[in-house]
Amino acid sequence: MKILIIGKDSYIGNHIDEWLTTQGHQVVQLDVLTDEWKTFDYSPYDAIVHVAGIVHRPDCQDWELYKRVNTDMPIAIATMAKKAGVKQYVFFSTMGVYGIGKRLKPTIVDENTPLAPAGMYGKSKLMAEVGLRELQDEAFQVAFVRPPSVYGKGCRGGYITGFASIARRLPMIPRAYENVKQSFIYIDNLSELVRLIIEKNKFGVFCPQDDKAVSANELLRVIAEGIGRKYRSSRLLGLGVRLLRFIPLVNKAYGGVEYAKALSDIEGMDYVVVPFEEGMRRTVAL
Repeated sequence: MKILIIGKDSYIGNHIDEWLTTQGHQVVQLDVLTDEWKTFDYSPYDAIVHVAGIVHRPDCQDWELYKRVNTDMPIAIATMAKKAGVKQYVFFSTMGVYGIGKRLKPTIVDENTPLAPAGMYGKSKLMAEVGLRELQDEAFQVAFVRPPSVYGKGCRGGYITGFASIARRLPMIPRAYENVKQSFIYIDNLSELVRLIIEKNKFGVFCPQDDKAVSANELLRVIAEGIGRKYRSSRLLGLGVRLLRFIPLVNKAYGGVEYAKALSDIEGMDYVVVPFEEGMRRTVAL
């Protein structure tokens, strides 16, 4: 199949490109930093994967920019693609459309969780979902992917990098909030999901995650093993962390939000090709 990725040279886009190419698909990436997308010929493509977007940035409070890039552009491209005869559109949305941030108590997103985005990023992505859904019909299928935190070798930013630094520097890890879990998805698993969506011509909402959600302590243990450090933890230090629970850094490190397993398990779509622990070891290995 001929597949077009909207958003050139992004971490996720490049990995999906490589993954699909190894499976025999012809993949092209389209740069949307210029106006080329407005006159581009979409007719040769069987499917489009839209990964371009402006993510949540504390330094950016320009709503018009979020709306233009995350809402208006994908709807405009999908409209042109549909007219050109493209059969499928895979849109990368976000877990943020639920508006639930990390918390220091078990927090699970399931099929009954309402859509209530709190920030500009989540709001602009949800608006795009609404507009794209209006374009969907039997001849033009739309799939919405709402990934949690994505990780993998070479993935810049995110708190995996911060956790790796903690695992390297601290001789003893405070053990706390072990019942609070965070969902993640390894880049290979996310890429496999996209492949299955395209090849099986699936549509609707997809909320993927690895084979399990993990607590901060389990994450640190796996990272420590991956970098060859002995993992040591202390419940006494963990009590200190609990006393400091009102400090934002504690919530950032130990808080979590996870997808319900039933929401992520998709019949006939066995997309978890790399278990969490193996994926994390590959990510942090030197």
